[in-house]
Amino acid sequence: MIHTPANITANTTPDRTSHNAAKICRAVVFSVSGHRFALPLGAIARIVHRTLLQRDRNDLFYFENQPLDLIHLNQLLQDAPPRNTTGQTQEIQEVQEVQATEPQFFVIVQQGRQPMGLAADTPPILLDLPLDAVHTVPQAYLHKLQGLASQMISLENKAADGVLDTIFLLNLHQVATLIRQPVAVPPT
Repeated sequence: MIHTPANITANTTPDRTSHNAAKICRAVVFSVSGHRFALPLGAIARIVHRTLLQRDRNDLFYFENQPLDLIHLNQLLQDAPPRNTTGQTQEIQEVQEVQATEPQFFVIVQQGRQPMGLAADTPPILLDLPLDAVHTVPQAYLHKLQGLASQMISLENKAADGVLDTIFLLNLHQVATLIRQPVAVPPT
């Protein structure tokens, strides 16, 4: 289910000199680890609830009988592994955290031959994003995003006086590159 919030508007002034409508991009916006990301509606194959995914005994996920790469962008955004502050073994703590925060929604996109399911912390929404409000992500913040987005849009949130909502335009090519990096195998 996609819905559009009524309290978000573009942080731009209307162009009163032109009779043409402003150029917009209809996009699906979803949250991951406190960041909001957007993809153009045309890049989205489906938005599905976790219950529509199937899992086999090898822990592979499928959607409509097709294997699916499940991507947790929050893991790509993290700079350091989680700390163990409770005295539990790291493995037990990680299992409990995964069970407590397992995403319920996945944005399915086709990148190459293999579809990817991008985990979303909240139900994705549909927004019309003004293309004239697109800006380059500041260099200092680009590293924090691991290159997942190089462009962003700031929208005014009418419900929060003067607070801007920043939406990063997700780079699917970079996502695919990051997840396909070789995994270091520990020596046996």
